[in-house]
Amino acid sequence: MSGGTTTRVDARGGSLFAGSASVRALVYVALAALLFGFGAIAPTHLASEFVLRIGAGGLLLGMLALSVAFLMSQAGLVVLGAASVYGGVGYLFAIAMSKWDLSPTAALLFAFCTVIAYAAVLGALIVRTNPLAFMMLTLAAGEMISHSVMLEGLRDYTSGADGLVVTFKGAVFGMTAADFANATQFWPIAWSAAWILGFAAFAVRRSRFGAILRAIQENEERMRFSGFGTYLPRLAAFVFVNAIADVCGLLHVLNSGFVSPESLGLSVSTNALVAALVGGVANSTGPIAGGVLFAFAQDQFGAHGFTQLLTGLAVVVFIVLLPRGVIGGLIEGARRRSVLSSKRRRTA
Repeated sequence: MSGGTTTRVDARGGSLFAGSASVRALVYVALAALLFGFGAIAPTHLASEFVLRIGAGGLLLGMLALSVAFLMSQAGLVVLGAASVYGGVGYLFAIAMSKWDLSPTAALLFAFCTVIAYAAVLGALIVRTNPLAFMMLTLAAGEMISHSVMLEGLRDYTSGADGLVVTFKGAVFGMTAADFANATQFWPIAWSAAWILGFAAFAVRRSRFGAILRAIQENEERMRFSGFGTYLPRLAAFVFVNAIADVCGLLHVLNSGFVSPESLGLSVSTNALVAALVGGVANSTGPIAGGVLFAFAQDQFGAHGFTQLLTGLAVVVFIVLLPRGVIGGLIEGARRRSVLSSKRRRTA
């Protein structure tokens, strides 16, 4: 008799916990929806066009930083050639329209798929290497592409150091070239893309695939002995982060209407890496927030005429004081406060 009663109480308790968890999840979803809607609409009414342009540039840098941070945190690999995808997809998009007369949508799909194929081939060759060799090989591949657009034999396609003006007739996803160039209209696109890519990275982190990647990073040999392949997961992760950089590069060229060798340069890759470290690599929010912080900091530092000096000092301060990044530090601080408050309640 008592056993049956206990069973009924346990069942009720379980349903109560399940109900509270579902309510908590609904609250989180509602808050996220409110934040998304507010962030997409409010800045277009409250901020100036100049601020919107800097903010959108920061979101694009943050998305590129997200691709770098994901591979760092999940696979222990550092990419120093992210700019080759970021700028390369813009070149392909411009060339496909101006030289091969493809429609804007067809040129966009061609550029995206070509870069994904390039990432798959490059990844197949380098993901087996150790982390240091991997980093240097991505750097070498990026530098080769950066210098190839300057070759005299390709000048008819790339325009060399002059770069390419990217204009198109018609619409891409219902927006014209003028719409993409308008800061007020582009902001909601960049904001939405940051949320979509951030959520995609978050979902992969929380999936079984993400757990496998972290296990490979922790002990690759043990994973092999356990019967798990380590090559294909790393290759898939490399292609995934390049897809993120791919989308980011297409948004950049649609917004700026211009692509040049500078977009392929090492500085773009290092800026993405710095933004990831400033924001924090352990989650999806950190790199995007780091990109926005980096963009506004660069603007303020440039106003004082000491951009590189102040940027270097700021990076050193951030890494020393907040080794987990801004978002990581805030999360860690919240956890510590929660633990301390729970201890105080127990002692009380």
